[in-house]
Amino acid sequence: MIELKNELKLKPQLILTPQLKLVLKILQLNILDLHNFLLQEVQSNPFLELEYKDLPEDNYIEESNFEEIKLKEEVNFEEELIEKRFYFGKETPEEEWSWEKTLKAEEKLTDYLLWQINLKELTPLEKNIAHYIIGNLDDKGYLNISLEEIAREFNIPLGKVEKIRNVLKFLDPVGIASLNLKECLLTQLEFIGYDKKSLPYILVEKHLEEIPKGIEYFKNFYGYNEKEIEGALEVIKQLEPYPARNYFDVNALYVEPDLIFYKEEDEWKVEVVKEGPFTVRLNNYYKNFLKKKKDFSNNPGVKKFLKQKLKDAEDLLKALDSRYSNLYKVGEAILKYQKEFLERGIKFLKPLTLKDIAEEVQLHESTISRIINHKYVQTPKGVFTLRFFFSTGYKGKEGEELSAKAVKDYIKEIINEENPSKPLSDSAISKILKERYGINIARRTVTKYREELHIPSIRERKISKNIKERG
Repeated sequence: MIELKNELKLKPQLILTPQLKLVLKILQLNILDLHNFLLQEVQSNPFLELEYKDLPEDNYIEESNFEEIKLKEEVNFEEELIEKRFYFGKETPEEEWSWEKTLKAEEKLTDYLLWQINLKELTPLEKNIAHYIIGNLDDKGYLNISLEEIAREFNIPLGKVEKIRNVLKFLDPVGIASLNLKECLLTQLEFIGYDKKSLPYILVEKHLEEIPKGIEYFKNFYGYNEKEIEGALEVIKQLEPYPARNYFDVNALYVEPDLIFYKEEDEWKVEVVKEGPFTVRLNNYYKNFLKKKKDFSNNPGVKKFLKQKLKDAEDLLKALDSRYSNLYKVGEAILKYQKEFLERGIKFLKPLTLKDIAEEVQLHESTISRIINHKYVQTPKGVFTLRFFFSTGYKGKEGEELSAKAVKDYIKEIINEENPSKPLSDSAISKILKERYGINIARRTVTKYREELHIPSIRERKISKNIKERG
């Protein structure tokens, strides 16, 4: 299994390997997207095969029967590989595998960024500045107004704007709110551990326009050899030039949980949903073919191709193990914090931040963000997004911790109990929260939470009552 914890603590000269890139990609997929991704991988790699749950075992070739396979079949297989080798290097036609009735449960980038900002320890003014910056991003994820304009809007020093923008740049997706391509790439390099003296950083900072010219152009630059230049260019090639391009709006018609929280004999447990209708495994027939066939003289490129495909298949299975392992650890940590909610209801949902879980499972905050984004958990109380369990918090009358969601529920309860003839103002609700529950909360925060609950203002509630009486 890949140790993600160690892999992510990159040192300045460490390359973000294709294997680690694959781990991060798979980590971010929810179960439905993962199924789709695996189907595509199986189509393109002969060393991978699907194992359907209800398919009889005798449909698969056992290792013990390998010797019975005729040479003729080996030749056919070799021809098939050559065809695949060229086919999958070209533009693929319309995908054969499609789940037409299943749409991805994507969320707006704006909502995702606002959620991350609200979990940061920022002042109300700093959060307002961050919200303003998020509202002025273009479809690539770059800031489309000047920093001076933001400073004038809030009547604050330019340095304050830059400080908040720097917080945004290191959220997920890393590089968001950059001013241009260069800054976006440099931010990502800094995030994964490359300092200003590292070769990838130097090439982006000083030679961005020349990078497409490749290794030949940069030979012996700054005394680096060809291999070092090639490694640096490979790192740069793996960066994301447009942080916002993978986010778009769709309507979720169907979701499937990635985790299950359930109680068994008075003990809460976590289950990772590993399997849908199928699992993916190594195809032992093809693996043995590569191991036993010595002569590739007729097709010298085939052996190299086969070895690479086998490595790709093994890397994929390791990445899947890493996903399951880390998703389980995060699920277990969330459950540890939120057991009371599952047993007693929304008022017992505790405040929880990415930092809390990151420290619990020894992973970076951005990795936790990737793990929980777009994923769902099935519980006895229903299906929730994993993000549901995270929110800022308040202290109650007895010093107990209350989440923002719990406070919202108290606000809803207070308004439901009010005299319809004399609806409560947000200031009055703030006062009741303090007196009844010991919750110190500003009027403007009550207003914000009330609006998020889609509860009308005091004036609108009065009008609504008058209309009902006349009706």
